[in-house]
Amino acid sequence: MDLTKFDFNGFPNLESKRFILREVKEKDYLSIYEIYSDNDTVKYQQMGTMQTMEQAQKSVQAFLRGFENKKFIRWCIATKEQDNVVGLITLHSFNEWNSQGEIGFMLNKAYWRQNIMGEVGEEVLKFAFQVMGLNRIEASVHPENIASIKLCEKLGFKEEGVKKEAAYNKKTNEYEDRVMLGITKNSSKYKGFQK
Repeated sequence: MDLTKFDFNGFPNLESKRFILREVKEKDYLSIYEIYSDNDTVKYQQMGTMQTMEQAQKSVQAFLRGFENKKFIRWCIATKEQDNVVGLITLHSFNEWNSQGEIGFMLNKAYWRQNIMGEVGEEVLKFAFQVMGLNRIEASVHPENIASIKLCEKLGFKEEGVKKEAAYNKKTNEYEDRVMLGITKNSSKYKGFQK
């Protein structure tokens, strides 16, 4: 990752056909609560559901601090018309030496199966490769999360194997396997993109 290309001095708003990808706002805690309080939505996450609005408000602050501290970029996926947050997509776990990062996503259950993550995922990958200068993006997915594996494959990721007991799940107190998927700038459909 070339920090001269992207230095975290201003949040990078992105846009797709139907959505604005923007920084979290204080008012978004209600939408965040709706996402993280749903059992189906967090089924493959390493945590339980959100229980209180206070947890959602603290999450907003954590999202802002994460960007400020150059730990991750977590975009709110907001509708263009009403600025309603329907999900989140994140670049995180940056490895500057190897020019790598990871991608993760959460979508409100009410918006599943509408190709939202496919649409906004392309914009995030273009940003990662061309603006941030990353060479490789990885995704670590629960083996039973078939929808996320298919999403990654649609975005151009290739399955690279399974890491055994690679993720600790706080709600089950067990270590779980993760399917590892990766995409590189030079092997991807994003290499010719110019901002």
